[in-house]
Amino acid sequence: MRNGVRHWLGAGAGLAATLLFAAGFMAWERPVAEWAGWAALIGVLVLGGVLAGSRISPVASLLCGLLLLSGGALSFVPWLWRDLVPEAYYEAVKNLFEAYFWPTGIVLVSASVFPSRWRAATRSQPPAEEVKEEIPEPPPLPKRIPPRY
Repeated sequence: MRNGVRHWLGAGAGLAATLLFAAGFMAWERPVAEWAGWAALIGVLVLGGVLAGSRISPVASLLCGLLLLSGGALSFVPWLWRDLVPEAYYEAVKNLFEAYFWPTGIVLVSASVFPSRWRAATRSQPPAEEVKEEIPEPPPLPKRIPPRY
């Protein structure tokens, strides 16, 4: 896969992962059932591990981390968003911004700063089109097949 395509797909994955992180942390903060809260937390941790340590483009972890950090920065200006959140959810959203977005954003941004993640994967062999092996011609078939007996 070309680097440009890999980074565009990573940007899309980073945007989608940001929404999944927010939904997972909110489900952990205010679970419908205890098992649902734990499942949401495990899902968030697995998603963070995939973004931070896989061969997905580092743009995914960088974009997701920056968006989470900007959400965490909203905890310093509650007057900006307080009217947009219903009163019943205000404490949960404030806790989401302060307690969850900061560490997750820092981990994801720090995972994307390594130069080895930005390099394209090297090919160990040339593509199949460039390989020109000589395939020997099979021997001709006999005109008549002799009987065995």
